[in-house]
Amino acid sequence: MGATLNPTDHEPSMPGQRFRSDVGVTADDPGHTAATVEVTPVVVGSRPLEPTTTGEGGTGTRTDANSAGLAARAPEVQAGGGTAAAGSPQQGSGGGGRTPGKGTRLRSRRRRRRVRLWYLVQAWSVSLLVHVVILSALAAATFSARDTVTALATFDSALAGHRAGEQEELPIYADPDTVARDKAIGDEHARDPGEPAVVAAGDGGGDEGEDGGGVIVAGGLGTGRPTATPRVRGAAKGRINEGSSLPGVKIEGLGGSPLRLLPVAPATDLGGGGKIAGDPIFDVKEIGVALDQLAREILRHLKDHKITVVWLFDESVSMQDDQRSIIEKFDRVSSELKQHIEPSKKSTGALNHAVVGFGQGLDYMLEKPRDDIDQIGRAIKKLKIDPTGIENTMRAIREVAEHYAGLVRKDRRVLMVLVTDESGDDGADIEEARQALKRNKIPLYVIGRQSLFGYPWAHHQYIDPVTKDVYHPVIRRGPETADVELYQWDGLYDRWDEQPSGFAPYELARLTKESGGIYFVLPSEEFMRVRHRERAYSITQLKEYLPEYDNRLTYMEKRESSPLRQTLHAIVLEGKHFIYQRRFPIEPQELIKAALQEGEKATVKLDTLLKIQDRLEALRKVRDRDPEKRWQAHYDLMLAQTVAFQVKAYEYRALMASIVQGPPMPKGQPGPGMVITWVVDHSKKPWAPHNQTAKKYLEARRLLEGVIARHPKTPWADLAQDVLDRGFSVELNEWHHNPKYDERWQFVPKY
Repeated sequence: MGATLNPTDHEPSMPGQRFRSDVGVTADDPGHTAATVEVTPVVVGSRPLEPTTTGEGGTGTRTDANSAGLAARAPEVQAGGGTAAAGSPQQGSGGGGRTPGKGTRLRSRRRRRRVRLWYLVQAWSVSLLVHVVILSALAAATFSARDTVTALATFDSALAGHRAGEQEELPIYADPDTVARDKAIGDEHARDPGEPAVVAAGDGGGDEGEDGGGVIVAGGLGTGRPTATPRVRGAAKGRINEGSSLPGVKIEGLGGSPLRLLPVAPATDLGGGGKIAGDPIFDVKEIGVALDQLAREILRHLKDHKITVVWLFDESVSMQDDQRSIIEKFDRVSSELKQHIEPSKKSTGALNHAVVGFGQGLDYMLEKPRDDIDQIGRAIKKLKIDPTGIENTMRAIREVAEHYAGLVRKDRRVLMVLVTDESGDDGADIEEARQALKRNKIPLYVIGRQSLFGYPWAHHQYIDPVTKDVYHPVIRRGPETADVELYQWDGLYDRWDEQPSGFAPYELARLTKESGGIYFVLPSEEFMRVRHRERAYSITQLKEYLPEYDNRLTYMEKRESSPLRQTLHAIVLEGKHFIYQRRFPIEPQELIKAALQEGEKATVKLDTLLKIQDRLEALRKVRDRDPEKRWQAHYDLMLAQTVAFQVKAYEYRALMASIVQGPPMPKGQPGPGMVITWVVDHSKKPWAPHNQTAKKYLEARRLLEGVIARHPKTPWADLAQDVLDRGFSVELNEWHHNPKYDERWQFVPKY
């Protein structure tokens, strides 16, 4: 702005600037800009040319703005000698415009366009019509289906408005957070809060004194809590008992754990039926209950397709007790399937079974599917025992899925039932197994144990029949996550707490969730376990601590993107190198030498633990902002354990110093058939002076009790309590064993 406008330079047309002026700017008035140029009036349209009077008295012609005269003005101006002299008229191409007086500044005149109201009325009418059509189409699509209206009306009684002119009371009939899953349904007609009433509506059949069967159908809609009152309709005759309960009373849409009701994207129900599928946690009391629910699943799939059930059994030694339980109770499945399969489907072979065992390899006990359910029980009794102790679970799932993929047709589906007590030794091959299940549309059902909490190994107990020595072989049963997220040591050695997680092992949980199956978590104890700590946690309580079941690559990317998770993982890896020496010789000189070395190592570990505490406390605000409660609990527990392990290191160093000052003597005497070794175990008896450790003792106890208070009735609280129970100190004990103890490890069974 303010620069002299050169008539030979034509600016590009700006938005909204429809016409350009043909009036020049004098050299004596350089302050004029394009905005001060008077625009020659033009007429838009195809009206006849009208004569106009020019400044010289001549007659020009008024043209349309699109005429070719506009393009010819620049050459004419240049031919006239460049910039016009002050006061001289600037000629246009089609005659002329007005001639401004000498010395007179050019001023801008805005021309207002007159808008007729009729045009606006037409635009508003069209817009209104379009909106009415769109809203009417949406309303028709939303409320046309009668069942949709009913489902929405029964979603929550708070949306039902008033009944009989009175406002409806809204008592809380059952809170799913505190009430058992099968009772978390209220009674629509109740006046006071209380136990939900379940009404079985008979169909009018049955003899006198018998109860008619009924079907309970969830009245709610969506993935939230099951707060809707159920709709009940009759379905069958007879009393509701163990023999007739499966077809008589069915809870459709509420099967599985409450995790299936969480607002997450469900997996595809590969077997059909349109139900929410993929339940990685279904807690059951014992194997019989799992088999009952499994029979329901088979009958549900059988409504829509012919079914081939492939039973895949773990043949390891540790599975002997579970195999016996299944054989004893398998008749419950066979009797239910025999009784409730329609005769027409029996004649067409709609349901058949195959049995496969696995360990290091595969054993096809009943390779060709048979429709005789009794043959399945006989084939299970013939399962072998794999002595290798290697369970290639992922490989078995993949190969069996591909082996029976040819049976999958438009009218037939394949279901796989895996029975195992381990997560498998080939967890790295999980994605290949997943792809085989998804590609062939095979849902995986698992009857197994819950994973150990943040640790891969479970310890069994074996007593040597010759030497009576006790051995502790391990099996892989965890962790519940894609990678370890907690300390892998207990302050002295590798973890032996046997703390259950409440969740399934990661690999099998991911496969059941992705394929649309169910993982039945068995809480019962095994007879060979070192510590019987199996506990059935409330899934409602643990739903906020649910592990992530993404693939491992995605899991690691999320971990690396979080400073809190990245730091916790680094500390876990560092902790694997903190293991103390447990065994010590009884010879005094060798004992003193070993105690001096281990005392110095304890000092280094103590300093490292103090630095770890500083790193954790620096992330306290990051911990509070983390959206996952699971990682908040990890932080709380690891900080408390770090302080407790500092006390343990101080007490261990004090014990080593005590040994150096005066080596202890064993109570027994070694002989040809017995060796005595000193071992260091956990204890509550302190070795260090009280005034040196009192503050740390109080701090460790306060932090551990804080974990219990913030995360009650969870594995985090139980593991914190376990640290308190075993004490913060150490003690020296005698271990009597056979001289060939290490040599006879080769005879310990591979579990």
